[in-house]
Amino acid sequence: MNGIVIERILAPLDFSDASVYALGYAKTIAERFGAKLYLYHCITDINAYVSYVPSFPAEEVLKGLREDAIKEMEHIINRYSLKNVETVIEVGHPADGIVNFAKKNNIDLIVIGAHGKSGLERFMFGSTTEKVMRTCDVPVLEVKMPR
Repeated sequence: MNGIVIERILAPLDFSDASVYALGYAKTIAERFGAKLYLYHCITDINAYVSYVPSFPAEEVLKGLREDAIKEMEHIINRYSLKNVETVIEVGHPADGIVNFAKKNNIDLIVIGAHGKSGLERFMFGSTTEKVMRTCDVPVLEVKMPR
């Protein structure tokens, strides 16, 4: 294929329609190249936000979120008949987690869905996709929301 080698593809999932839509592209590319597909989900670390509330059960909440993510990953794998796939669930900041995982695991391509934030919302909160594209050395395929 003209010297292009893609052996490891990272598909970040937040379980939104946009991320699942992008997964379709990742699956197609992985099948075409015979690449391993990594499904990556990052649970936002709530400990930083609730540290001032001593009675808040942060660890229980994170455990529940992890269990839910595992079930959702299994559902997606079965629904889309994914092969040669590995799931990764971490706690942290999504953009940083994606970039770090890509570097540590020699990812060849990141296929990520864009939520379509614009204007003030994008300015105020930024975009995980945008941050990944700015800070990662790995090629990123940004897939816009289905219409």
